[in-house]
Amino acid sequence: MPVSDKNLFVVEVIPLVVLPPNVPQILSYYHNRRLVKGAVVEISIQNRKAEAVVIGSHPVEYQKINLKKSSFQLKKIGAVISEVPLVSEAQFKTALWLANTYASPLGLALKTVLPPFFLKKKYPVSIRLNAVSDERHKKPEWLVCRAKEAAKHILKRIEQVKGQVLIMVPEVAYIRHFAEKIPQARILHSQISNQDAHAIWTEAAETAPLIVIGTRQALFLPFSKLQLLVVIDPLHEFYKSDLSPKYRAPELAEMIAGLHGAQPLFVSNTLGVAAYHARNLGQLAEYRDLIKPWRISVNVVDMIAEIKQHFVNLFAAEVRKRLYHAVHERKRILVVSARRGYAGILLCERCGHSFKCPNCDVPMRIHQAIELVLLCHRCDISRSYPKFCANCHSSQIKPTGPAGSQKIYEVLRKMMEYGELPTAKMLILDSDVVKNETEEQEVIDALNKPLEPGAIPTAVILIATQKIFSYIFEERFDYIVIPQFDALTIGTDFQTSEHLWHQLEKLADFEPELIDAQTYHHKEILPTVAEHRYDKLYGDELQLREAFKYPPYSHLVKLSFSHTQSGRAVAECRGLVEKLKMAAIHLQMRDRIHISESSPAFIRKEKGLYVATIVLKIIPSIEPVPSLDGNFLRTILRFVPSSWMIDVNPRTTL
Repeated sequence: MPVSDKNLFVVEVIPLVVLPPNVPQILSYYHNRRLVKGAVVEISIQNRKAEAVVIGSHPVEYQKINLKKSSFQLKKIGAVISEVPLVSEAQFKTALWLANTYASPLGLALKTVLPPFFLKKKYPVSIRLNAVSDERHKKPEWLVCRAKEAAKHILKRIEQVKGQVLIMVPEVAYIRHFAEKIPQARILHSQISNQDAHAIWTEAAETAPLIVIGTRQALFLPFSKLQLLVVIDPLHEFYKSDLSPKYRAPELAEMIAGLHGAQPLFVSNTLGVAAYHARNLGQLAEYRDLIKPWRISVNVVDMIAEIKQHFVNLFAAEVRKRLYHAVHERKRILVVSARRGYAGILLCERCGHSFKCPNCDVPMRIHQAIELVLLCHRCDISRSYPKFCANCHSSQIKPTGPAGSQKIYEVLRKMMEYGELPTAKMLILDSDVVKNETEEQEVIDALNKPLEPGAIPTAVILIATQKIFSYIFEERFDYIVIPQFDALTIGTDFQTSEHLWHQLEKLADFEPELIDAQTYHHKEILPTVAEHRYDKLYGDELQLREAFKYPPYSHLVKLSFSHTQSGRAVAECRGLVEKLKMAAIHLQMRDRIHISESSPAFIRKEKGLYVATIVLKIIPSIEPVPSLDGNFLRTILRFVPSSWMIDVNPRTTL
């Protein structure tokens, strides 16, 4: 490159491609004229052409000394796609926040922020130079209320707003309810066309009042006057992105609200442990709990007492009686299934051998097709139902574990055949029966199908997994049965209890007259939730989390490595643990980072690959640390090889 030419400029760009997190994310090229921040160019990287966004340009004469000292030669920019800025300051800030917070490649974070129609000639993009607000960050507000009352309270709040409003929902199924209540709102989710998305994008960039209801990608709209950002059901697991950057949408929503000077409002039927802790620290602007102790009759059935009376059945005797009366009175009944499929796992009664998936280190589940089959819930491989144990060749093999939706359906059908239960319409809602949104909607339509003229009304029994929670805003049931309450409580993740409380509150959102829960061990959980005694539940949970340094007392980072050889995965894991421990000592941060020992993942093998994991617990610090340059998380993760998967604030640590 002729560095003596005064007409040349060094241009710094962010490539819109995936670069390993531990390599420079901003690259330098040269061009024969100055390019403004936000312009888009074409560059050559690793012998491939790629698009990149300009973040700055400087005359070569200002960089001569650095260029002479460098060990590389600058490449020329291939072409200028747009000299006009197409990326705003707000988009740059959002991408940088995603990259820093979730240890994501900066180019991938920026690509996530940009619209799906970016650089398509049919859909031109313009930006506002004053898109970032100068207002101070506002503390979040929390509203705890019943699902069917949420829209009413949100509408009252919208009446006080003169600017733009975003209502974010975790899944598309939620949108219909709020769209009916707020018909003037625009709808945005991943399934709409580029044409419709571009129209909403253009509207958001204008100053006119606008209400948008959308899933998490709506957070990236170029709002010009956003004043209220509502997050519906912030504890929902779908808010966690499965693809890099693996961000949590409620956390991003709070950042986006601060960027625009808008008020974040979280609407949920439970506060959650982290928000409860934030409330105690005075970090919430307002907290309103409108939920009273349940008016629902709650009955906990002791299944141990049933066994002592030599009564062994999926449904206890008293539950069978109430089921009979509910069907006889033509009520709507929800039977909550903790598992899909037919049964748990298949065990040999003689030697205890379990039939595992050949690709994954997990027992295969029993499913009912034309006949019983074994299915892996990880890789979806299926095997015929065996007649003999593969270990001892015994024929004494039997299903064990919680009954799935198919088994519950079979038991209820036999009860009807034997006259133990009046005839009723039965439906199943789980991921085995419904493969897409169309089939799911068909089940819901069948549930609510009006009677034909002259038809005799019958009861409706819906056997459903947690898929039914997508309809808490619309559906009602008279009677809810939880045949295997203990199966809902099973889990070794630190958030298991919190997830259970959230699910129980969602069951209450269906407004039943009675809930029957059959349990062997957990007799106090449901009554405690029903009485709304969350100070006790959250207080006990916070004590445990503080003792073991789990959120909100730390930030979790899950590091995963996969390989076809088990020994290689374990060796890589051990090596990285020692490397991170040395890095923590070097950074004088041993007290701020807890590094788990190397170990195979909870599921040691998945889809033919052996997985090893490391969990980092990073303790927040009030005092700044002089030895750290910028973000501590990115500093410590620089030592993680690019072959490892990084998940900050993971959905689960398993």
